[in-house]
Amino acid sequence: MDIEFNDAGNVETNGTGWLVGFGPWLQDAATGPALRYMPQDACARSLCVKWMRHVKGDPLGSGKPVSEGRTISFLVSETGRFRLQFSPEPGFPEGQVVEHVLEKQGQFSAWGEGVYHRWFVDEDCTILTLRWIPG
Repeated sequence: MDIEFNDAGNVETNGTGWLVGFGPWLQDAATGPALRYMPQDACARSLCVKWMRHVKGDPLGSGKPVSEGRTISFLVSETGRFRLQFSPEPGFPEGQVVEHVLEKQGQFSAWGEGVYHRWFVDEDCTILTLRWIPG
């Protein structure tokens, strides 16, 4: 599964601050899947941006369809706890689940197409999510 977990403040951006884009530092497979890389001459379609204030126990995090394109979710609030679970199968079978917890401002998780995800809000938080389909 193409999944990345990191902290925006610790990601190497070659001094530019760009976390998603066409910079050569974004295509380095040695640091993980190149989910945040888009060639400069490539087109992207279906760009979606969601800013969501989640309250603890928000029940909307399950029943998500399989991912199309690429998605990246950031914890933008100063406090909060947001758990993301990923699986190659819709039933999230034991042993096939990867979990990432966003609990520090700037932490993010990115994932590619063909991945099932669900989320849980353990503490009130605000999440910024971007989704796009590479051209």
